[in-house]
Amino acid sequence: NKKSYRVSMWEFSKEKAALLRKNRAMHIPGVEKFPLEIPRQIRIYDSFAEMNLTGYPTNIVVFAVPSNFLRETAKRFNEAACFNPAGTFFVSATKGLETRTLKTMSRIITEEIKTPEGNVCVLSGPSFAIEVARRISTAVVVASKNEKASRFIQKAFLTDYFRVYTQTDVTGVEMGGSLKNIFAIACGISDGMGMGDNTKAALITRGMKEFVHLATILGAKASTMFGLSGIGDLMTTCFSKHSRNRMLGEMVGKGIKPLDALKRIGAVAEGYLTTESAYRLGKKHNIELPIINEAYHVLYKNKKPAESIRGLMTRQPKSEMQGQRASW
Repeated sequence: NKKSYRVSMWEFSKEKAALLRKNRAMHIPGVEKFPLEIPRQIRIYDSFAEMNLTGYPTNIVVFAVPSNFLRETAKRFNEAACFNPAGTFFVSATKGLETRTLKTMSRIITEEIKTPEGNVCVLSGPSFAIEVARRISTAVVVASKNEKASRFIQKAFLTDYFRVYTQTDVTGVEMGGSLKNIFAIACGISDGMGMGDNTKAALITRGMKEFVHLATILGAKASTMFGLSGIGDLMTTCFSKHSRNRMLGEMVGKGIKPLDALKRIGAVAEGYLTTESAYRLGKKHNIELPIINEAYHVLYKNKKPAESIRGLMTRQPKSEMQGQRASW
């Protein structure tokens, strides 16, 4: 774009970093026919120490690694001492929860990097990489407890095809980006089983109730769940052909075992890990999350998808608005 920022990119693998520097192209998983050209101005590193951002008054560091690698990556970045703490903002673009601790990505960053909590932002919303790369109109949200930080990131990322809104509900934005993947898997299972639009609509709307209930228990605002990082991201992930989580579910719905399906996808489907995390959070807080529970048993306990659907459909009859409990 026309902003003329100095951009550096880090790749864990020395071999892959060398290939990226040589070929100046990378493939988006699942879209092999569309190699993304990496401009010559972008520097590619396999070492944080070599990256060295200390000579610049202001930096934005974006973490876009799988959730199960974020803590180690943030720790390595901090140990490299390659940045100016006072002038660096950190952005988490990772959608998930840490399986071991059930912590959010922003919490992990603040634990591993010596930076004020207000310097950490979360970027989320319906934004498939392939569409952003093609400069297709996209709207997202950036959240931080420090409004100055979120406005700074908003200004930095805003273009005529990438619109950025600000938020202060960090928990809500992170939980929206994480939990929606579970329901995308559920919708994919429905697709794989050959179920109809009625079933998918039921999974999404009743799933939204669970979505809101769990997120608010953890401190999110319900209104955030009805924004870009909530229902916006949920819709794209449940319906899109680009969604790895929906694809995972579709394979499982066709009878492929979850771990085999993950191997076939060949890329991260965060919803697989998030399903276990959300299931454990539900148990921890003693709340009813029927769809999440069934997704967990299908993915981790070899329960047949047809049995899960039947279990949901034959639950005790309830009022649609019964209490605040998220129940089918």
